[in-house]
Amino acid sequence: MFLANILQYFSHQQNLYLSSVIGIHIRTSLQTMVYDKALRLSSYSISGGSMTLGQITNHMSTDAFNMFYFCQRIHYLWAVPFRLITITTLLYLQVDLATFVGLGTILIVVPILLLTARIQSKKQKHVMKNSDERLKQSNEMLLGIKLLKMYGWEEMFCKAIEAVRKLEMASIFSYNGYYSFNLLVVQFTPTLMNLAVFTSYPYITGKTLEPNTTFAALSLMNLLLEPMYFVPMVTSFLVNAFIGVRRFEAFFTAPETERSHEIQWTEYFSKDKKKPTDHQKTRQHYHANEKTPILHANGTDYESVLSQTDQEATRLTRGLKYTYALKIVNGDFTWGSDSSAPILKNINLEIPYGELTMVIGGVGSGKSSLLSAILGEMTTLKGSITFGTKKYETNSPSSTGVAYGAQKAWLMNATLRDNVLFGIPYNQGRYRKVIDACALEQDIDILPAGDMTEIGEKGINLSGGQKQRVSVARTMYSNKPIVLLDDPLSALDVNVGGYLFREGIMGRLRKANRTVVLVTHQLQYLQQAEKIIVMEEGQITFQGNFDDMARSDPELYQRWQQDVIAATDSELSDCLSGEESAADERALLRRRVTESLLKSQTEQSMNKSTLGVEESSKGKLIQTEELARGSVSTNTYWYYVRNMGMFWAISFIFAYMLMEAFNVARNFWLSDWAEAGLDQNRTVGDINQQYVSPYIGFASACLVVAMVMTTSLLFSTWNAAKDVYLRMLRNITKAPNRFFDTTPIGRILNRFSSDTQIIDTKLIITLGSLVYCIWNFVFILIVNSIITPIFIAEVIPIVGMNIVIAVYFIRSSRELQRLDSVTRSPVFAHFSETLGGLTTLRAYREQKRFFGTLLKRIDTNNTAFLYLQAAYGWLGLQMSICGGFIVLFVGLTTILQATTFGSLDSSSVGLALSYVLMVSNRLFNLVRFAADTEMQMNPVERVQYYAEVPTEHYGGKEPPSDWPSRGAIQIEHVSVRYDETLPPVLQDVTVSVQPGEKVGICGRTGSGKSSLTLSLLRIIETFKGKIIIDGENIALMPLTTLRQRLSIIPQDPILFTGTIRTNLDPIRSKSDQELWNALEIAQLKSIVSEFDLCLDTPVSEGGENFSVGQRQLFCLARAFLRNSRVLIMDEATASIDYSTEKLLQEVVASAFKGKTVLTIAHRVSTIRESDRIWVLSDGEIIECDSPENLLARETSEFYAMVQANK
Repeated sequence: MFLANILQYFSHQQNLYLSSVIGIHIRTSLQTMVYDKALRLSSYSISGGSMTLGQITNHMSTDAFNMFYFCQRIHYLWAVPFRLITITTLLYLQVDLATFVGLGTILIVVPILLLTARIQSKKQKHVMKNSDERLKQSNEMLLGIKLLKMYGWEEMFCKAIEAVRKLEMASIFSYNGYYSFNLLVVQFTPTLMNLAVFTSYPYITGKTLEPNTTFAALSLMNLLLEPMYFVPMVTSFLVNAFIGVRRFEAFFTAPETERSHEIQWTEYFSKDKKKPTDHQKTRQHYHANEKTPILHANGTDYESVLSQTDQEATRLTRGLKYTYALKIVNGDFTWGSDSSAPILKNINLEIPYGELTMVIGGVGSGKSSLLSAILGEMTTLKGSITFGTKKYETNSPSSTGVAYGAQKAWLMNATLRDNVLFGIPYNQGRYRKVIDACALEQDIDILPAGDMTEIGEKGINLSGGQKQRVSVARTMYSNKPIVLLDDPLSALDVNVGGYLFREGIMGRLRKANRTVVLVTHQLQYLQQAEKIIVMEEGQITFQGNFDDMARSDPELYQRWQQDVIAATDSELSDCLSGEESAADERALLRRRVTESLLKSQTEQSMNKSTLGVEESSKGKLIQTEELARGSVSTNTYWYYVRNMGMFWAISFIFAYMLMEAFNVARNFWLSDWAEAGLDQNRTVGDINQQYVSPYIGFASACLVVAMVMTTSLLFSTWNAAKDVYLRMLRNITKAPNRFFDTTPIGRILNRFSSDTQIIDTKLIITLGSLVYCIWNFVFILIVNSIITPIFIAEVIPIVGMNIVIAVYFIRSSRELQRLDSVTRSPVFAHFSETLGGLTTLRAYREQKRFFGTLLKRIDTNNTAFLYLQAAYGWLGLQMSICGGFIVLFVGLTTILQATTFGSLDSSSVGLALSYVLMVSNRLFNLVRFAADTEMQMNPVERVQYYAEVPTEHYGGKEPPSDWPSRGAIQIEHVSVRYDETLPPVLQDVTVSVQPGEKVGICGRTGSGKSSLTLSLLRIIETFKGKIIIDGENIALMPLTTLRQRLSIIPQDPILFTGTIRTNLDPIRSKSDQELWNALEIAQLKSIVSEFDLCLDTPVSEGGENFSVGQRQLFCLARAFLRNSRVLIMDEATASIDYSTEKLLQEVVASAFKGKTVLTIAHRVSTIRESDRIWVLSDGEIIECDSPENLLARETSEFYAMVQANK
């Protein structure tokens, strides 16, 4: 028995370990396949809403993990029936035909379990659907959290997520409810089987129960308990895996992008050369409806791009005969494979090789879409795109891919150098020239580790202009022959843009004979272009050079000429020279670096118990994820118990105890019943009359208690899951903006996805199993101690050894679980980062490198996870050895006591042995579930951490309902900082604004312009002084009220998933007429009225189905709808053309007549018509007067700014 016990558990642990390894392989394969597919998804699949980041994140986390859990327990599907047949056979040898009465209970239970499994499958679909929607909304909220806080909409979006979470929790309640029902059935099945067998046995066989028959049968039926206990768990895993396969199928069959971005130059030989080979004849000639996947099975399309020096690139272009770099013939393009209405129509163009082509046009005219079509991101309805007809005189390999600078610069969470190199080997000379051409050298000098400094997720430590210059530097450093730049100059001051255009675009790119396609609103550069393309309503209305435009269409030429004059005036009146612009952004960068470093040092000193809280090491600016040491604190357990509800928590613990107590009482009664069967003086009828009814009573009590137990377990874990998540969500929503600047979104999403999923559906299994094992083991000790008191002396050293092993295992597994959680976050962060830059990645053909990065991060995560599974195997082996010795000692003791001393009857010996045979299994499960509980409390610990992040102060006294009624602003001795550990960004500012006054705010980047406006909205708090608007101190009023009563048009326009109506008026307080009026003022009425659904036209995630310029105009419409007495405009016209900007300035002047307007602008011409000008420098207002008075004083800073470039 001792050897059999050890051999059984050794084999069992080997099976679990090998199954876990297979499960890890499958999980990893699925995660990499999801990432691989995401790299090939069409842009519209994501932006159109059919595939969301939340849904894809669920594929990477929940669905992949469900497949792992299924693989880990898959053998139970055949082992349970096999074990059932074997036990049934052995049981028949003991109790004869009564076996089939007991088997009848199994036949009743199995259909019930199968039926509930089918129902669970349906419920799981609802759970995953709601989970996808919740994650989508959560991701969208996190991406736009700064804008939401400016609008005072964060609570509204939080409630929207709560509404989805409520639906999700209802589905989870149903799903867990059926699990609890299965648990009830499985828990009661052995009792029911015992009842059926033992009560029917005397009537079927005509014999009385005897100890040898009774306890042999009892031990066999106890062996059914474990597989039956795992049936609902395995059923749950099977259902989840089945649902996951269906979801994977839908994802993997989603539309993919066209492969027109895979560029290969056509290589021809001269007539006097040899006939070209098949390879040399290849041409990238792409026609409509050729939807071939980007990535092939042999992986050749992932070919790494080799580095080339400038000299090598020049050598490749010498002596070449060429006609064009790319050509589109009769092209119609649209978004989405199921759409037949073209967005771009009748596109016929040739981009000349080695020249500059500029694409211009109004907002929404199709400029960015044209670049997307070239990159293969749009669906080709008809026509063809051909890349390259240049003829090489050399056999050197040509570069592949296109260098692409997106309109919204995409940067990695890596060093500045890595963002520029983008996978190409470092060449110091080439790199320095690129950095100089993009005016980044002095910015780099400020960084603590130079260009090896991490610039944070999405480049949060850089200004908008710096991000764009890094993005352009990437295109320059690359060796791609074609460079596509989507309006990179809008984010820059005119002079900074001029320097970049001269030194970078015309200098580095044009002189290297690289083909450049530049989308821009900066019309002053048109004469530098060899070719000009004019877009209007998705069509090319003109293409040619500047002289052609003047000759062919004088009216068009005159219109552009007027805009050029306006742009030139703007340039002459710009507040910065080239050198001053660099100094501006360096000042901002210096402040941000200082903030990050001081923040990290403070957090590290304040949190000694955590490891890795944002290192203050040189160049490390982004906060490293917190990793607690030691056991999960009792505070975390108490936090979870409080959220369970004390009544339900105590009820389910007490119910489990009663369940085991009644089971023990039932078995003691059975022992007496069997012992009575040895009395030859009693008949079968007498014995049955005395023992059957009480036995049925004990069984009925077990059923009632089991119902209470499963019900209380369901409600307690459901309450905890609901409340724990809501506390985290509400707290994160109210966290200061600084928290989101230093915390990657992928890390937060990990809390909202994987950690939440464990709390929702895994803890109910683990907690129930742990409490069951605890009480079961306690009563095993009690039973054996009652029967053989010497058992206590025998078991103490073995239990002590078990405690040592358990503590060692729990400590190790706890840290491994934490490492697993922490190493999982970079996987999701990288995934989120990749989805944000898919177009850029595909343009550069960097999929293989990013895929490799994912593999490394998954491998790192798998290392901790695999060691964790190995630790389980080790624990199982140790527990089986200890349990085997307990079986050996107890067996010898009871038999010796019964045979030698005669102090034990045979029934007591049978009862003791039947319990002790379960010791090994119970010991292992007890320690395992204790470790699992602690590990699964780690997600609770992580969620609790976010639920206790310091928040903004939202309370205060409500102002009058009509506040602000006039728009008077008084700023009195205000000093502002982003954090109490950081230096001030505004120092002792005192200034006032009269009602209805128009104030223009200018100054160098980093001078405090945005900080001043953010302080009006309390995005950053004042630590000295006060701000009074219409007689009310804004620090004393509710934060949401303040932000909803003021209006702001931000520089970064963001739209949210929904409709045009919900984006303009999410609280549905405006009439349709008011919405149309706002759209008309924002120059959007004609565009929206063309949609079939008009105001109810869907808006995709992030507003990707609208251009950046259109999104900015929608933000303008929002501000008009608010009709606030105070409006803040922060570079609100940066992404629109000059004609639209001029028109909007006139509209704003009339629409906001009599209202207070604060305007931040790079171009001084934008604010020349203001009533007063504020000039900021180093956090102080150094000048405050009318434009006329400031210009009249030649010593004024404003005058110097205007005259800087004259």
